Amino acid sequence: MYTVRCYLYIRANFLADFLKTPLLRMNSNRMRIARVAAMAGFFLIAGNSNAQWGDWGSAPTTGDTATKDSTGPMVEDGSGWGMEEDKGPQMPKRVAYKRFNPPYDSLREIIYYEGIIEDENCDFCGSDSLYWRAMKYLTKRYGKENLKKFVVEDKKSDRITLKVSIPMVVRYGNYNKSESGTLEYKLTLRFKDNRYKYQFGNFVHIESPDGLAKDATRTYHEYYMKVKKGYQNTDKYLLSADQEVKEIVEGLKKSLKEPYQPDEDDW
Repeated sequence: MYTVRCYLYIRANFLADFLKTPLLRMNSNRMRIARVAAMAGFFLIAGNSNAQWGDWGSAPTTGDTATKDSTGPMVEDGSGWGMEEDKGPQMPKRVAYKRFNPPYDSLREIIYYEGIIEDENCDFCGSDSLYWRAMKYLTKRYGKENLKKFVVEDKKSDRITLKVSIPMVVRYGNYNKSESGTLEYKLTLRFKDNRYKYQFGNFVHIESPDGLAKDATRTYHEYYMKVKKGYQNTDKYLLSADQEVKEIVEGLKKSLKEPYQPDEDDW
């Protein structure tokens, strides 16, 4: 009985092994097929990738086949590829301040404006006529009473010398201006037939006493011209005097071209 049982056990194991072997072989074959399929797919994908992009790091080849640009079109609104990023509003660049330099007489070391106006074709432009035309213009500009105070020297038909004292008008841009003390200067006009000469000098800025000071402050414009620091603030006084000179010269040019007509008070 024991022998029979052993025989049956061995036979059962043999049958089990016999039946199991095909299954193992089938699984092994399936694994091989799967490996082959995976390798084939890998090489297929690698071949397609190489055909599209080329080898990594290699330079593009130049052939008959044209390459297609895949970048988007450039548009002005910045939506296309390759446009610089809009960084928003930019701060304006700061322009370096240019210092004002008035005309300067290095021999006398003073700020000095000088010029000669000549017109050979002017009718009735003798020295006496030019003198009276100038007096008429100066009276209109300064006022009759002020002009009498300003006169230092008066040689009819030859020259006029004034020591002018008027409010210092400081300009801020093209539309704003304000008074800052008093502007004092010397004006001399010389006359000859068909020509006259103007001279401006001795510019002084006079400021009222401040704090405990008792006397007004007198600052010659040569100081403003030579100051090393803060000239952005002092140039406005030099520019005020420069504007005064230009207005008077233009007024004289216009007035001295017109024939002199005495006023009723000139008798």
